[in-house]
Amino acid sequence: MRESQRQVAENARILKLVYAGVLTAVGIVLPQAFHIFGQSAGGMFLPIHLPILMAGVLLGGGYGLGVGILVPILSSVLTGMPPVPKVYFMLFETAIYGLTAGVLAERKYPVYLRLIPAMVAGRVAYGLSLIVGVYIFNLHFPFANGTAFVSGIVSGIPGIIIQLIVIPVLFRVLKKAGLTFENETEV
Repeated sequence: MRESQRQVAENARILKLVYAGVLTAVGIVLPQAFHIFGQSAGGMFLPIHLPILMAGVLLGGGYGLGVGILVPILSSVLTGMPPVPKVYFMLFETAIYGLTAGVLAERKYPVYLRLIPAMVAGRVAYGLSLIVGVYIFNLHFPFANGTAFVSGIVSGIPGIIIQLIVIPVLFRVLKKAGLTFENETEV
């Protein structure tokens, strides 16, 4: 690799770290803004999911996974939301969101084909983590049952719609400004 290519790759890596840091911070602050409208606003608008999905779409699988793991843990520690023990189950969901959207981004799928499979995979991971918690570890919490799982999906439909509108628009704006990594071959 020539020196100029190496410098471009290093600059892209640094920029990705900055984006990941900003999206992690947004993932902690944005849900707090929504909780001003009441506790149910988080479950309805899914603000913690937005920056995690954006990290995957924009930065790739590794960074998406990292942001998907860090955001719920840091948010829970710093703000108490999501509460323990729900954060442990949610962690699987958000990690899979970031990872799946990122892997599909690395394969150059269009933004919607990054988002929709990631949303489905994340919800499946959340459901599976609940099943493992309940049936293997014998854990019982109010949110750990089929009815609560389905009701969470239904009540989150406004958030899903917001994600399907905001993320592609934001990605398009960043791409137009030359602030994405779409033309990268490696990094």
